[in-house]
Amino acid sequence: MSCKGFGICAAWIFLLLLAACQQPGTEEVKLKYKQGFLVDTVVSPSEITMGISVRPAFPLRLDDRLVVFGSYDMVHIYSYPQLQYLHSQQLPRYVSQEVVNGELFLEYQGKVDVYRLDKADSLYQSRSFRVATVPYTTGRVQSLGEDEYIFPDNYDMNGLCEFHRVFPGTGRWSSGGQYPETPERFKRLRDFKLAYAHILAVRPDKTAFVVAYCNLRRIHIYNKKGQLLHALQLDYSPGNNHLVEPKFESRLSHCSGVIATDHYIYTVNPEQSMERAVPHGDILVLDWEGNLKARYRLDMYIDGIVVDEERKMIVGCGDKGKGRGRQFFKLKLINE
Repeated sequence: MSCKGFGICAAWIFLLLLAACQQPGTEEVKLKYKQGFLVDTVVSPSEITMGISVRPAFPLRLDDRLVVFGSYDMVHIYSYPQLQYLHSQQLPRYVSQEVVNGELFLEYQGKVDVYRLDKADSLYQSRSFRVATVPYTTGRVQSLGEDEYIFPDNYDMNGLCEFHRVFPGTGRWSSGGQYPETPERFKRLRDFKLAYAHILAVRPDKTAFVVAYCNLRRIHIYNKKGQLLHALQLDYSPGNNHLVEPKFESRLSHCSGVIATDHYIYTVNPEQSMERAVPHGDILVLDWEGNLKARYRLDMYIDGIVVDEERKMIVGCGDKGKGRGRQFFKLKLINE
């Protein structure tokens, strides 16, 4: 087969894959280019010493406790909001972690172990279920309703859909969402998917979910059925490319975490080359209609955050690069 014939064949295959990802009855949603936040401010939050200093340090909130994930499958449990260290424990092997409806989901090769805290503040496994039988991680598994779960597409999966929905009770599986471009510029499909790695977060009331790309300021907001509602390209310098650079060394990391509440979407944006990381990070706030609400520019590298809208604050783990390692920080939310 000639190169031209092969290209035509590949294009048809990709179009068929795109059609498989589309939800029936979905009207075309135009991409909106946006910049400018109602609140755009530079903040220097005070550091709070961690009882156990770990690197990296990813926090998740379980009721009145903060569970901080470190290396070697270790977790460190703190009181919340006091941030007093309680104890540490090691968990069985996991790849991705997520808090869903007050429970901790730990996923490994498609199997999800569900953990709760006992009265002694120790995590114990309460149940488990399987969303897929695969030799790789499916990513952050989240609930979309009774016996319905969703997780993002990743670089080891076949097909070109953005997300996958499963019903473990019946074994049903459906996929949806489209990537920002086709993979022709990349040597391998895996390279394309690594370039377009993305994070998915479900709105707590289960009416919507959001997909945010890691190496591109692209955000897609869907309703519960998987129909695209809003497609956003946050368009400002530096690194405001509208497509991901094929060369890894030319990319900037734009999003490393997403938190969804019933009111807003919060993203953690390093906005820098991770090969030459400097103490800097942005926290962006959007509403579910795709409106830009606030941008907080911090003088520290941010591992992760939890959002407490009741107390109007963000608690996170980060590093200002002064040799003290990871620290807690608190950030007061500004009314936008």
